[in-house]
Parts: sequence; structure tokens; C-alpha cells
Amino acid sequence: LWFSFHQKCWQWDNRTLELKSIFKNAAELIFQKMLFLPTDIQLMLKKMACIGSQCDITILHLICSDDFAGRESDEFSNVDTAVDEGLIKKNASKYVFAHDQIKSAAYSLIPEEQRASWHFWIGKKILSSCDSEEEIERSIFLIADQLNRGKLSMKEEAELISLIELNYRAAKKAISSSMFSNASHYLKEGISLLDETRCETHHRLWISLFVSYAETEYCNGNFENVRNTVNSIIAHAKSFSDKIPAYKTLCLCVGSGKSYRRAAQIGLDVLGQLGEHFSMNQSQVTVMA
Repeated sequence: LWFSFHQKCWQWDNRTLELKSIFKNAAELIFQKMLFLPTDIQLMLKKMACIGSQCDITILHLICSDDFAGRESDEFSNVDTAVDEGLIKKNASKYVFAHDQIKSAAYSLIPEEQRASWHFWIGKKILSSCDSEEEIERSIFLIADQLNRGKLSMKEEAELISLIELNYRAAKKAISSSMFSNASHYLKEGISLLDETRCETHHRLWISLFVSYAETEYCNGNFENVRNTVNSIIAHAKSFSDKIPAYKTLCLCVGSGKSYRRAAQIGLDVLGQLGEHFSMNQSQVTVMA
């Protein structure tokens, strides 16, 4: 804010003002303001806050449409009110909270003990709306994120196994885009749900998660996690073929630390178990032959 002697008036930079943080007392005022909003608008803002700082228009319509079934008004009139109140803004095909503190205030309207059930309901709603595997793939990150945050509300074994598989799918999609940190997150979520019983009954899924986790942690440079994960695979694998991808990742990990001789020895040990015996001291000509 400054006074322009040339224009003979006060002037200010709107962009700079928008970037200023909202202080805690202001956030409390926002929370109190929301309490006086109509219940329908509060409900819409709470659902949007469960999604995050921004929400695709089609997703917002999907998760709010049931609240207005058989009524003359629709959720978009509430969205317009929220926009007029300065709580959210429209940005292309998304609605965005005007500030993170506003999103936090909306989310805090949900009692803490109920939040898992909200996320679970939203995740199931989006998943059930998908008519094909391709549609699930397009929304896989959002579906997995919501169900991960709502897993405490899951009671059925089939739901937990489905969530593990969704996390694996989300991880594979993240890997395909070289988003290895995100992939590790989804793999860890899936692994956290695999207790000893599920490791036995869903062993192939267990191996897939652990092998992929070792590979993504190698890409993330977390070599200690790679070694620990490889040791778990070797200890629990039911066949030697299950161990081979883990040994490959371990060789890469060891080689990255410039322990080339040890990496070569690991590779030779694996070949030995496959019936191909070589010595570290063999000449290049002998090996090629």
C-alpha cells in the first residue's frame, strides 16, 4: 500500500495482497463465518475440503448430487454463493479454495472421529461411478487417496484387498510418469494393509508390492529401504523366480554405491543358483565363450 503523489491517491498491489498469509485469528474468523452459512453450503464446502485445495467440477457435482435429489435447487447455486462469499474461486474446470486456511476451516467443520467415514464414502462414490477400467485409471489417484484416508471405516476383508490393489494400480501409474516418490507412498499404503495372514492368502500381490517398492525406493535413492525390502522378499518368497527381480534391484543399489565387485558377486551367486557357475577370476574370453 502506498500513496501516489502523481495520481494523488492511495494505490496497492492486489497480487501481493492475495499472496499474504492469513493469520490464525483471521482463520478463526473464517471458521466462525462458515458456521453461519446455510447447512447446504457447509456440506458442499466440507466435501470439497475432503478432496483437497481444489476439486474438479464433475467430481464436485458427483459427490454433492445426492444432497439435492428431488429438490428444486442444486449444488451449483451453493457454489455460486460460496464464490460470492470469497471462499472459493473457479479456475477453468476446477473450483479452488481461495486460501489453504479456508480449506482447513471447512475441513475442521467435520468432527475428527467422522472424517475417515467421509473419505471412505467419497472414495466409494467415485469408484462406483466409474463404468470401465479406463475410467478407474483416470481417477485412480483420487480414489486411492480418499479410500486410504477412509480405511478405518472398512469392515469387510474384500474392501481391504481391493484397496491394496488400488494402491498398486496407483503406484504403477505414478511409475509410468516417473513420479517415484508418489509411487512409494501408494506402495507403502498397500504394504501397511498386508498382515501375515494376507501375505499368505494373497502372496502374488504381496510379492508385486514389495518388488515394486524396492524398485521405486532405488529410484528415490533410499538405498537402506531397498536393502531391507529385498531382504524381506528373499525371506518370504515361495520360489526362486520371485527373488530374481529383487536381486536385480539389489545389484543396481550396491553398484550405485560403487561397490562394483560386490554387485558382480551378487549377480554371479544368482547365476549359480540358476545352474550357471562363474568365478570372479574368469577371463573375459572365457565368459564370452
